[in-house]
Amino acid sequence: MFLRYARWVTDKFILVMLGLFPLYVGVGLHAYTSVTASKFHFFTIATCVWLAVIAVLLILGLIRGERYSVRPRPAHFCIALFLLIGAISAAFSEYGDVCLIGADRYDGYLITVMYGAIFFGVSFLAVPRRRYVWALAVSSTVCCGIAMLQLGGLDPFQLYPEGLNYYDKYEAMNAPFLGTIGNAGLVAAYLCLAAPMLTVFSVLSDKSADTWLLLPGALALGVLMLCDIDAGILAIAACAVVTVPMVIRRRRAARIAAGISGGLTLAGLGVLYFWPGTSGTLWELSQVLHGNLSDEFGSHRGQIWKQSWQLFLEKPWLGGGPGTNSERLDIRWSRYIEALGRDRVVVVGNTHNVFLGYLVSIGLFGALAYVLGAVCSLVTWFRRRREGALFPALGSAFLCYMVQEFFGIGLCLTTPMLWVVWALLESPEEIREG
Repeated sequence: MFLRYARWVTDKFILVMLGLFPLYVGVGLHAYTSVTASKFHFFTIATCVWLAVIAVLLILGLIRGERYSVRPRPAHFCIALFLLIGAISAAFSEYGDVCLIGADRYDGYLITVMYGAIFFGVSFLAVPRRRYVWALAVSSTVCCGIAMLQLGGLDPFQLYPEGLNYYDKYEAMNAPFLGTIGNAGLVAAYLCLAAPMLTVFSVLSDKSADTWLLLPGALALGVLMLCDIDAGILAIAACAVVTVPMVIRRRRAARIAAGISGGLTLAGLGVLYFWPGTSGTLWELSQVLHGNLSDEFGSHRGQIWKQSWQLFLEKPWLGGGPGTNSERLDIRWSRYIEALGRDRVVVVGNTHNVFLGYLVSIGLFGALAYVLGAVCSLVTWFRRRREGALFPALGSAFLCYMVQEFFGIGLCLTTPMLWVVWALLESPEEIREG
């Protein structure tokens, strides 16, 4: 009985994290100025309340004689190792208490523990359900609707600093902000979850009502393109190339689609390698294929990655400690803002690559545990890719998000949703379409 109640509470927690969490920007006007703190507090309160309630319920169940059994998958062992190494890194870090919350981005060990709690709690107590996809559809539609108004120069909810809008993006902030997420790069990360999940589920579901999910899926994809975040666009393209052959039901057609996808990939790489331009994203990718990584490539990612790699080599085994990357990175550059009539200094506090970030913060083995956990889940997705509509949708969303993480900043504004989706992908029970 108490286990059933714990499952019910977990179900509601998932709905909150996929349906309400993306929309919360804080209380009061000009919410973008504190959106990271607002989402961190929402996430922390929701997660701690959920954990406390299910802990009480499960303990009461044990007292009443209930017995629980779980069957961990390989990904569970990898994430357990990831959390253990993170704890050891924090314990031996010279930065002390900074490792708990993080220097300034709420990315310390405590929030990592909450991510791990979501992974284990949701994967053991929940099963994928159709309503989770609809919850994500609602939140992404609202977020994208607000973003479309902002791209039109409006600010109906006064989210920007007073007197500014989207096109004043560098006057008060270091990046463009959109929707109910904030930083446009994180909006793209969120839509990398929403667009594939909604699209794949709407196509594969046998319920006619789910066809309507194509509309919010298309809206999410459209806003992602308008955000003009190269990482998100690349992730969507890579997801499409991999996902389409995997979700086709007929084996012969799937093989043909796989051949076409492989051919298009090779052709695309060939075009990039011989790209004739002298500037722009495609030219930068072409130069990378030739082994040339300039500091300015990818909004200075070349410079950031080079210094991050050096920081990793300084402390390869345990890193500097969770949440300390902004303390160790020493990169800044200036951007001239015409409206201000002066340069604006940009200070970098993130590796702009989640995997590289873990190498720097918790070392080689912690980063490997995280990557191996993701690989295990992708293998599980491949093996169960033709089971219903929910599992292929979850796997495509997970893959898309992981691709963009190679260029992403991995903050608590979107990362909790990744862990919810990841946990559902590892649910050991039968999938339910209800």
